Amino acid sequence: MCSPTLTDVAGTEAPKGIDGISFAPTLRNQPSQQQTHDYLYWEFPAYGGQQAVRMGKWKGIRKNIQKEKNLDIALYNLEVDKGETHDVAGEYPDVADKIRNIMQSARTESTHDAFKMEILNN
Repeated sequence: MCSPTLTDVAGTEAPKGIDGISFAPTLRNQPSQQQTHDYLYWEFPAYGGQQAVRMGKWKGIRKNIQKEKNLDIALYNLEVDKGETHDVAGEYPDVADKIRNIMQSARTESTHDAFKMEILNN
């Protein structure tokens, strides 16, 4: 499947049903035309299973989801903590809850065995 960026550069249409945004305006040095997502979501089944959401200045992470059945969210304010050293989830429970909801709603189970990750009681 082609990405929106590649299809934009090639002058063709992006595939239907994907939520990608072309970053060609940034490559063309047109930052004022660059669209953005409200959040970015990703997951990685290795190292015990991990999920992450980047939403503005916030980054929420779950680690050891499968290995330890851990569903706790560590929350970082990247404006002041680029190294992700101070978990502020207890100070901003509303942000942590919003990220938890995104982790649940944005997730799609992989059809490839190597990338499957079981998340219980999301």
